[in-house]
Amino acid sequence: MYELFIYDTMAITKIDNRLKNIITDLYSSDNKTVFTALKQIRKHGKREAITPLVELLCSSTNEEVKNEIAAILFDLKDQTVVEDLIIALENEKYKSEKATLVSIFWQSSLDSSEHISTIVRQAITENYIVGIEVLSVIDNYETTFQETEIEDLKFDLDEAIQAEETEKRDLLISIRLAIDALNLEF
Repeated sequence: MYELFIYDTMAITKIDNRLKNIITDLYSSDNKTVFTALKQIRKHGKREAITPLVELLCSSTNEEVKNEIAAILFDLKDQTVVEDLIIALENEKYKSEKATLVSIFWQSSLDSSEHISTIVRQAITENYIVGIEVLSVIDNYETTFQETEIEDLKFDLDEAIQAEETEKRDLLISIRLAIDALNLEF
């Protein structure tokens, strides 16, 4: 029994070291090394790789690297990464990729319903493209929401709609209609 525990601890350390090495390779100046690391993340990735992937998505100037990262993020199935993605979404450091970060939720079918307020706030405060992605996320919700939270969102959207004078106004109206169609728990 004691030997098994030592073996398991060594295996965990080996996995952690592998992931650390893969993440280190993400920051390489050699694109071949970066692509190899991305393939390894797809195979051996864990939640700890989300933030480095988002960092690279926002900092890379290589469109192929960005596309591969987006493809990995769109294939996520581990619901535990939602918190990391929400933290990234709220971080202004990642503003340049907010549309991609929002789209992960509908592309991967991760359930972000507990963070609907954060998602809708992105539509209100960010650009038109982010708003389109928010609408896609809302259209894919299949859960029931608390009436008070939804009423607060409607109020915020109504204020934003009144203040908006661009084409984004029509998009916010569409988001408001999508919010109206959500299932509510009274």
